[in-house]
Amino acid sequence: MAKTRIRTRMLAAAATLPLLAGVAACGSSGGGGSSDGANSEVTFWGWAPGYEEAVAQFNAGHPGVRVKFEKIVPGSKGGYAKVFAAVKAGNAPCLAQVGYESLPSFVVEGAVQDVGKEADQYQPQYGEAAWNAVKVGGQVYGIPVDMGPMALYYRTDLYAQYGLKPQATWEEFAADAAKLHAANPNGYLSVFNPDDPWWFAGMSAQAGGSWFGTDSKGWKVSLASDPGSAKVAKYWQGLIDKGLVKSEQGFSPDLYKDLQDGTLAAYPGPVWFSSILEQNAAQAAGKWAVAPMPQWQDATKSVGNDGGSSTAVVKGCKNTAAALQFANWMSTDAAAVATLVEKAGIYPASTSGASAPALAKPSAYFGNQPIFDVFKQSAQQAAKWSWGPTMTQTSSDLTDAFGAAVASHGDLTAALGTVQNKTVDAMKAKGLTVTAG
Repeated sequence: MAKTRIRTRMLAAAATLPLLAGVAACGSSGGGGSSDGANSEVTFWGWAPGYEEAVAQFNAGHPGVRVKFEKIVPGSKGGYAKVFAAVKAGNAPCLAQVGYESLPSFVVEGAVQDVGKEADQYQPQYGEAAWNAVKVGGQVYGIPVDMGPMALYYRTDLYAQYGLKPQATWEEFAADAAKLHAANPNGYLSVFNPDDPWWFAGMSAQAGGSWFGTDSKGWKVSLASDPGSAKVAKYWQGLIDKGLVKSEQGFSPDLYKDLQDGTLAAYPGPVWFSSILEQNAAQAAGKWAVAPMPQWQDATKSVGNDGGSSTAVVKGCKNTAAALQFANWMSTDAAAVATLVEKAGIYPASTSGASAPALAKPSAYFGNQPIFDVFKQSAQQAAKWSWGPTMTQTSSDLTDAFGAAVASHGDLTAALGTVQNKTVDAMKAKGLTVTAG
């Protein structure tokens, strides 16, 4: 769930309605049953661990509504295609697990329906950033499940060795990168992963960035012209050019080796990266800790998200009241949240979920630090962010462009321009009205 690989103003009706109408008319079964939530059956498709158990918990305590869970492969591996096909065939589920980054694509393909009026009652149970994650063009398409707030993972032993402390600002982070590398030419403060566009998006969000927006005239794409993204690209470009950070593939054996053997002293990453570290750098147990994310300015308190999923209402669902009742329950009920924290390693999107007892437990791997205290603070500082309707293409192009730039000593900022142009072309190919800049 964490990286299913994951916010906007007014969706342009003129740009999208012709496309949406053609797809939406294909099917409307949505699981049948009444629309008032009484004696209803709701079908739910998803893949995350813990979902099936949560459904069983709900069914045991809600005799008026029965949720039928069907496990599908993760969205990027074919689950989303199955939902699209089911909508066209008229036999789609009422609910589906959809990553925030993919939700706009579901809207453009006519695979989800606006449930804003019915969902209004649940909005107070979520923070602004979480609720914004299930909105496209001001319309609400589901209920948030989890978020991916970011923080700074750092090696306490190496920070002590080099006289460092968790950096309060990115300026301090760059200075310490130079200090550490000067003391140990084989060591680096951190790493840049050119193949992780979701990480770069989270960093851009923290800097006040915005890649996509909508108004009455259509979509606006601003990967290259956005000041926040340009700031992040220029910053990491400077560290790369000076050889002060290492560049290597994300989630790779090389990265895990460096995180474990002390080649890397810090990693700015999302909450779910804690389990990645524990699983892949086991020999470094007790040496890692978590601190708040460095800020661009001392007085600024902003953090980006990397990852997260929604429980989206699929086009044609007739049981919207029952579907939303369950979706909200799964994201807010104490027992359900505990199950998802334990089984899927989520950080809850609901405000009540942030107080889940499972999040208060000290982590032996992180030196008995209750690391979720840091992520709770980060979640409260999460910046708004909006995804575009062609994120599969955009993320692939960004990975290719950043990879080429790093390999050839090129320019990350120029790579953003290349990806912006390709994204505009891809959106126009879908019949959308798009402007760049």
